[in-house]
Amino acid sequence: MKKAKFVQDAKIDPSRYYRNPSDVIRDRRLTNQDRLEILEAWERDARGRQEHDSPADAEGELQHVRRVREELERTSETAGDAGPAGDEEI
Repeated sequence: MKKAKFVQDAKIDPSRYYRNPSDVIRDRRLTNQDRLEILEAWERDARGRQEHDSPADAEGELQHVRRVREELERTSETAGDAGPAGDEEI
């Protein structure tokens, strides 16, 4: 799968490609901007589930996503890094 298509699909349904939000951070194919956008999508999904499906389960997931996103934002600001060198397709 080409990187641009993969990133686009992961932003639509992150849990289809990653078991948990921490896996997004570990994916070396992504830029920090891609990671943030995928985590934001995951957070949106968790908020939707919290409101409609299973509030208790979604609350834990939502907190985890927020912690991972905040960690990424902190490390991005400190490092000033946009992500991996080169944006070649995979």
